[in-house]
Amino acid sequence: MLSARNWKILFTYHWNLKVYGKSIHQRFCHNSLAESYISEGSVYVHWPYCRQRCTYCNFVKFIPHQKSQWTLQNEVLEDAMVKELQNALRSSYISTVKSVFFGGGTPSLARPHLIEKIMNAVQGTCSVTKNAEITLEVNPTPQESVKLKDFMSAGINRVSLGIQALDDSSLKFFNRDHSVEEALKSIEYAKKIFPGRVSLDLIFGRPRQTHKRWMDELHKVLNVCDDHLSLYQLTVERGTKLHRQVAAGEVALPEDDVMAMLYEASVSFLHNAGFKRYEVSNFARGSEAECLHNKLYWKNSQYIGVGPGAHSRVVLKNDTLLKSESLKHHHTRDDKTIDLGIKENTAYKNLLTRIFCRAAIVNAADPVSWLQEVHLYGTGARNIKFQTRLDILHEYVASGLRTSEGVTAAIWQSFCPWRTLVDIFQEDTLWLQEKNLLEISDAYMRATELGLNVLDYILPYLINVVERELNR
Repeated sequence: MLSARNWKILFTYHWNLKVYGKSIHQRFCHNSLAESYISEGSVYVHWPYCRQRCTYCNFVKFIPHQKSQWTLQNEVLEDAMVKELQNALRSSYISTVKSVFFGGGTPSLARPHLIEKIMNAVQGTCSVTKNAEITLEVNPTPQESVKLKDFMSAGINRVSLGIQALDDSSLKFFNRDHSVEEALKSIEYAKKIFPGRVSLDLIFGRPRQTHKRWMDELHKVLNVCDDHLSLYQLTVERGTKLHRQVAAGEVALPEDDVMAMLYEASVSFLHNAGFKRYEVSNFARGSEAECLHNKLYWKNSQYIGVGPGAHSRVVLKNDTLLKSESLKHHHTRDDKTIDLGIKENTAYKNLLTRIFCRAAIVNAADPVSWLQEVHLYGTGARNIKFQTRLDILHEYVASGLRTSEGVTAAIWQSFCPWRTLVDIFQEDTLWLQEKNLLEISDAYMRATELGLNVLDYILPYLINVVERELNR
């Protein structure tokens, strides 16, 4: 893990010093990854504020108060986000952005000016694909719904409404700041402004939730929804009010078998209504309704995260790695140094396990610390881990298998051209194939419909297969 100090050194050199000679990334990453991979990416913008805290949520978020130290003025926060985004794009090889996603927190609390500024920054630094997807997460309250037209004018072309439930008692339990009536009005209004481009988020597995009550609620949802639904199982996360309630015995969630039954019933119900499960938690009525931004994540594409607590996965155009000698001691697997004199005939294992291709970056979480970092160094990054091809393949298997498309041979071979999916997985997964949980061919490895239902039990085994086979 790169220390905060070394990360600052790295970026300070990058912005201010011209380096002669090839960098580590130029020698081993830029020249070895496909141009189509390193030149394309997406942008995620994290708005850190919410009006109130939901009982189940452990995301990076803060409740703004006039005298709170965490509260930044809109213009200050917006301008810092723009600065960080411009620097991040310039430090990468990304020349084309395919999607931008405004999440949080509650980004619909932001001013439409934020969207304008971010889109101007993207378009001023690189190109944006025609029909790029620009999504905003929206709280279904009257105060935020009235801003939807302004958000559309600013560049938003898709919205995700966090309705979470069509049951007022559940909304109260979650400490949501809207009612069912307000949610229904927001859905109808959003559909008029963004026809065919409205997604709804729902949570199942609530206390005392029965099969009948959940099916009745899904019926109501189908009567009002557009063409995209996201269903998330309620989970107990440390640091949340829900965690404290469960630990104290005040609240009990359904047993695992009931959770599984509710999920499988949802999949069947939505399938009969024309919604395809294209990812474990995401359902679309027609491929054009699928979320492009999330599909890019699951396909292991690059993305730049902007704002407090945001994450990035990006190939850095770092002409500073040779300047920072400490990197040789902090970023090799098993604490070994990188051999800068690598020969052309080096075994593929070195390229897989010892040469870094991509950076996994995590920004400072609280807005004040993040802002100070951006002002001083042009980036809010607090931690960075340089990833090898093997690290990237681990992430791809974990995310790609969540989708109906699965892990494709084309993407796999862009990171591991030396061994095929069949070579790696066929023999060790015969038992999964015989149980109709997994399919493998020359073109893909993917979970079956049955396998997607139990994916959490399959994935650890498959990750172990990757680790063992590629370290052999």
